[in-house]
Amino acid sequence: MAKFIFRETQRFNQTWIWAILVLVTGITFYGIFTQPVEGWDIIIPIIILGLVFMLFVSLQLKTRIDENGLSFSYFPLISQRKYSTDQIKKLELIEYNSLTKFGGWGIRFNFAMWGYNVGGKHGLIVTLKDKKFLIGTQKPEEMQKAIKQFEELKSA
Repeated sequence: MAKFIFRETQRFNQTWIWAILVLVTGITFYGIFTQPVEGWDIIIPIIILGLVFMLFVSLQLKTRIDENGLSFSYFPLISQRKYSTDQIKKLELIEYNSLTKFGGWGIRFNFAMWGYNVGGKHGLIVTLKDKKFLIGTQKPEEMQKAIKQFEELKSA
């Protein structure tokens, strides 16, 4: 059997998120330049907005599944985490609503598991011996192939 390698890199590219960021930036700059402010009153909001923009530009969820196991990172907040095939008890692809299940997107906790997502409605529930977590995916068909390969490796 040929080895299937699942790779996915996701970013926050939803128009509404960027529209909100641009709107908040516009309102902030309007306030800065129409009010009599000086010094740090101008610099601090510009620095904060710059940092928020840099964060959203750099955020990316990377997932990889191969015959050795699963790895993912949520750069720049979470460095690469690796789980071998032996550590993983079960992989399950689900369809879900991130807003109702986790209260939104990003890195979330719903008192049952951690969720790592950037959008979409599909996710991979990874069950380990002592915990479980969800990684969002926008490639459910390819993810299903990776799960099938994982199940075949586990049963062999």
